Amino acid sequence: MVLCLVWSSAFVFVKLALRDAPAEVFAALRALAAAPALFAALLIQDAAGLGRALRDRRVHVVGLVVGASLVAGFLALSTVGLEYAGIGFGVVLIYSQPLLVAGLAALVLGERLGARQVVGLFVGWAGIALAVLGELSGADPGPHVWLAALLFLGSAVCFAVGTVVVKAVTSGPRAVPLPPALLLGFVYGAVPLVGYAMTADAAVHWTGPLLVSVLYAGGVSLAGGYLLQFALLERGDAGVVSSYVFAVPILAAVYGVVIFGEELSLGLVVGAVAVAAAILLVTVPGRPRVLEETP
Repeated sequence: MVLCLVWSSAFVFVKLALRDAPAEVFAALRALAAAPALFAALLIQDAAGLGRALRDRRVHVVGLVVGASLVAGFLALSTVGLEYAGIGFGVVLIYSQPLLVAGLAALVLGERLGARQVVGLFVGWAGIALAVLGELSGADPGPHVWLAALLFLGSAVCFAVGTVVVKAVTSGPRAVPLPPALLLGFVYGAVPLVGYAMTADAAVHWTGPLLVSVLYAGGVSLAGGYLLQFALLERGDAGVVSSYVFAVPILAAVYGVVIFGEELSLGLVVGAVAVAAAILLVTVPGRPRVLEETP
């Protein structure tokens, strides 16, 4: 549940930070804050193992892929999207990524989709459509709804592509250790983000809320969230991670209403519920059948 709270609350700090910094700059700051936080944690955990991993060429290759997709692409597109739309709309579209991961894994990795997962994919994309239509039919949809939708969906695609690549290279006898690859991903991904930040026209106001947002959205949400996820997965608690992901869009949308006074259309609410249900259908494994023992 802590993981769910960390991920959902990150959207609040991103939205707060965008009052004082342009999206291009804040996306870079998140990556720059996450890298030293993750480096310190990995150094404390296993300095020798980290050193060995960083000398492995394969870790650097995976780090480049992670940097391009899960860091640069995801952070840039999702952060710019939140400049044009509210948290509720953004988080519903961004969290279509578990549905994309399931579909891509079936196509690329040959993972089988059961009937329940196929139903979940259809329910999820119907929810996405309802969310977009609900935002368009709202009292004040704004001039950039379609642009925001494309940015959010683009960030979901980046996250899904990176996740599938990581799944492919971090399993099996020659698996690449993911935490060091993620560390390199933050470093490599920060390079294009810093270049993108230099194109921003708006000034940065170094306020207390901005600094707190950088530390939380970068050091806690990105670095800490991933470390917590890795710890759960290493303990064999993949089902725990999956079962809480569905609550992230709902919680983040509630934060948007309570903290920022965002209005949720009926279509967006129904779409959010549909996406949450779809994530449950797609990601949470079914209960295995129990065979009766014969005496």
